[in-house]
Amino acid sequence: MNNQRDFWLEVQKRVLDRDPLAVLCVVESIGSSPGRAGFKMCLPIGSEFVGSIGGGIMEKKLVDLTADLMDREGSFPFLKRQVHQADLGKDRSGMICSGEQTVAGYFMYDQEAIDLVGNIIAAFDDRTQPKELEYSTTGIRIIPAGERRGLGPDEWCYYEALRHQPRVAIVGAGHVSLALSKQMGLLGFHVTVYDDRNGLQTWHANTYAQEKHFVDYAKLTALVPSDPDLYVVIASVGYRTDDLILRQLIRNRYKYIGLLGSAEKVRVMFEAMRLDGFTDEELDRVHAPVGLPIHSRTPEEIAVSIAAEIVRAKNSAATPQ
Repeated sequence: MNNQRDFWLEVQKRVLDRDPLAVLCVVESIGSSPGRAGFKMCLPIGSEFVGSIGGGIMEKKLVDLTADLMDREGSFPFLKRQVHQADLGKDRSGMICSGEQTVAGYFMYDQEAIDLVGNIIAAFDDRTQPKELEYSTTGIRIIPAGERRGLGPDEWCYYEALRHQPRVAIVGAGHVSLALSKQMGLLGFHVTVYDDRNGLQTWHANTYAQEKHFVDYAKLTALVPSDPDLYVVIASVGYRTDDLILRQLIRNRYKYIGLLGSAEKVRVMFEAMRLDGFTDEELDRVHAPVGLPIHSRTPEEIAVSIAAEIVRAKNSAATPQ
């Protein structure tokens, strides 16, 4: 799934239908393992799977094992180590990428499961108290972030932060914005689009953004305030509006801010901004021209390059900009 919340929403649909199911979660990954820690899969009886724990023959073996254990009382939770080496006997996954991963399996089918999944989804929307999921020998539970318990000699635990859905604000509703909205939606982002033009075809065609706002660009500061978790892409109609928007937002703190445009446009704009007192440090925070340099030309290719740069920022250990 594209994000944790989407995964648990899919699980909720199935537990509400009282479909017995198993949830698999990668609780450890070492080296070149296809399934990274936190990858999850939902295996309902009699319907299609949701998510992935890494794919390939390794995943199929775990799916088959889980299906077999569903008929055996007392088989859950279970913990299964998979080592991706061809010359290994015990715990060999069938893959040869040399890493290893450990997968925990849980069975869900009753009112307790319904309550748990509902509480997990609610925790994503509660910004007052960060929460974690604890996967352990005894089951899955929600705990306040950081309040971890001591373990007995035969116990194990894996903790996963319940992170909010990442958000991207796209200022401008043209063709690149439309393609980028779709791409970021596929990646699990909450997409908000802003534009000052009424009646754009691309505005009406954008069914991918969760929010769309018709705005006065001169008043954008109040609508897109500092937010260290927000990704911002400026892609308005041209130089004048881009300059107006960037001058308002550049001193705010965002996870990422990018500006669409040619290298020459960026050079001229930044030169003028320096003359007006903006510092090199401030300008260096702006990804401009926006996107990874993949020689993109079409709106769809440009959207891929921007999305890739945002994913790199999201997955980086760097501090928010």
